[in-house]
Amino acid sequence: MDLTDAFVELIRRAATDLPSDMEQAIAKAKDREEAGSAAASTLETILKNVDLARKNATPICQDTGTPIFEVRYPLGVSTRALAEQIRQAAAVATERAYLRPNAVDSLTGANSGDNTGIDFPTMHFHEWEEEHIQIDLLLKGGGCENVSTQYKLPDGGLKAGRDLEGVRRVVLDAVHQAQGKGCAPAVLGIAIGGDRGSSY
Repeated sequence: MDLTDAFVELIRRAATDLPSDMEQAIAKAKDREEAGSAAASTLETILKNVDLARKNATPICQDTGTPIFEVRYPLGVSTRALAEQIRQAAAVATERAYLRPNAVDSLTGANSGDNTGIDFPTMHFHEWEEEHIQIDLLLKGGGCENVSTQYKLPDGGLKAGRDLEGVRRVVLDAVHQAQGKGCAPAVLGIAIGGDRGSSY
């Protein structure tokens, strides 16, 4: 079973076609802003760009980020074969300009040029009891990744205890530290509990 073409199409759609719920949320946010304000104008520009990206099959943002695949598969499916097909799809999608080449060696700075490398793209495989394969893809751009942060509670400096008030304090601190950085519009993702790998 070769899913390479399906993976290429998944990448194309993720990079060029914003989900309708996100588009509606941006439109609602724009409507809440004062007409003619910088915020309303910025959100309007984003919506126009989303429409153009969809029509022209071009990336919504020039930073297409790190592709993160979550693959759920039934017993008997080769994860090695799926991983190789995902890597091939990333290279094809990069060649077709659905993805910007973002796979850079951490030490040398060398770019593979095709979004493949050690642990790139990122893939998580989970065997499940269903008979079909399900693949989810997140393109996580540097604009959000570079302002991400983690806290451990309690945090004496913020007077944040190991409770919901402590969570509120660290969230407000993270938002304060990130202002003016990252890409608009800001959408918060908050994970509580677990180790760094599972809660990040």
